[in-house]
Amino acid sequence: MNKRVFVFIDGSNFYFKLKNLITKLGGKCGLIDFNFRKFAEWLVGENNLIEIRYYLGVIKRECNNSKSERLYADQQRLIGKLQQQNIIITLGQVIRHPGKIYHEKGVDVRLAVEMIIFARQDKYDIAYLVSSDTDLVAAVEEVQSIGKDVQYVGIPKGQSFGLSKIANDVRLLRGEEIEQFFPLN
Repeated sequence: MNKRVFVFIDGSNFYFKLKNLITKLGGKCGLIDFNFRKFAEWLVGENNLIEIRYYLGVIKRECNNSKSERLYADQQRLIGKLQQQNIIITLGQVIRHPGKIYHEKGVDVRLAVEMIIFARQDKYDIAYLVSSDTDLVAAVEEVQSIGKDVQYVGIPKGQSFGLSKIANDVRLLRGEEIEQFFPLN
């Protein structure tokens, strides 16, 4: 019997893992080129994909700051691409620390809370968690206590051993598997 599936993607976390894979493959593609819908369909296989949810921090435009302008424009293109693929976007915040370092705040919490809420509402049987953030271990445990399965989807370099240990199943992505979700060169 096919199971109902939600795919939860930790956007920033997946972006940096994907970026490393792309570099190793020698590709020039960026995250904007990635087909998240086909990727999620491939992940869940014969199961019934109910929803894809993508979590990211919102970049704010800053006057006279070319980096924030570039990041903002790139993020707007990504959001548009995700919307075209019928992916639900949940936004957190991005703050800038002294030294011009940008950092997400509240994104993991939003992902964890929604993963638990939807499990309690019986909206899915299996959650595919595309993240390597060990902070999500408690949320996975809570979802499992409700009787739902969680499949951790990560990348070997940067794998979360906490998520690997607690998840019902683990899938570590290889570069060759990811290539198919980028347009052909």
